[in-house]
Amino acid sequence: MNIFQNNYQKIQQYLQANKLVAYRLYDRTDRSLPVVVDIYADNAVIHVFEPIDDAKIKLIEQDLKDLLNIQDFFYKNRTKNKDLALPKSISKNIIVEEYGHKFHINLADYLDTGLFLDHRETRKWVQSQSKNKIVLNTFAYTGSFSIYAAAGGAEKTYSVDLSKTYCEWIKKNLELNALPLEQNWVYKMDTLEFFKYAQRKELRFDIIIIDPPTFSKNKGEHFSVQKDHTRLLNDALLLLNPYGFIVFSNNKTDFKLNEEDLLPCKIEDITNKTMPPDFQNGDSHGRSFGHGPGAYMKQLQKAPIHTCFLVRKA
Repeated sequence: MNIFQNNYQKIQQYLQANKLVAYRLYDRTDRSLPVVVDIYADNAVIHVFEPIDDAKIKLIEQDLKDLLNIQDFFYKNRTKNKDLALPKSISKNIIVEEYGHKFHINLADYLDTGLFLDHRETRKWVQSQSKNKIVLNTFAYTGSFSIYAAAGGAEKTYSVDLSKTYCEWIKKNLELNALPLEQNWVYKMDTLEFFKYAQRKELRFDIIIIDPPTFSKNKGEHFSVQKDHTRLLNDALLLLNPYGFIVFSNNKTDFKLNEEDLLPCKIEDITNKTMPPDFQNGDSHGRSFGHGPGAYMKQLQKAPIHTCFLVRKA
């Protein structure tokens, strides 16, 4: 029996109704299979969380070929063993479409492909709120939130990311969607530094997207979303127009929002509203797990892939 058949049947109607070609097919259905499978058209990206043998890899590939006519496979090592032997893939770049928007996808060269699929519905909602708004997208990665906001009629978008590679990727995605750079500015800058810059320039925003990594390092300083999220949110609240809102999300498994240290604001947990059908069983993408047999699966069943909050001024 094809191990992916049941998962696909559960989300098939959703995918077809929305003409989606990039989605999560598999995360935890079979406890003996410690992989996550993402589909991009006729390509499969397989995130491996524990060592698997060649026979299981061949089974995975054959079942995906039979079910979805997958042509190429790309393996991502998500274990703590950086020397884990996995099948090698040639570099491959494609374009995928999501809700009418196009994105450059790099399937082989990075741990992530250029589009975080779990925030598909969040992006769609942001687009519906963006008409005539000024939108700030921090930790912007490849700019997907900015693309949606601009397409939704935003007066202006600001995309901020520290990586030169990602800033160039944002520009390529804007160009791909015929969105002019004159209205969609890209800043190669640390988010906290941009907040200071925006204060000096007296910039204000109607929508602020904050979706930071769990941990990062810049100029010798260590960022932790658990430790630093109050600073992030307080700085953002100072830049927020009176009737605007912040979408704050992160992927830390046991994240706790520190409400008592925030400036006066109203907070709504919208995690369930932002979770697409292909992610509603809980997930592990991009997270680190404990050691020992079954550690991946035990933690996998406890937490959704992200938590997401809507924050407004009080």
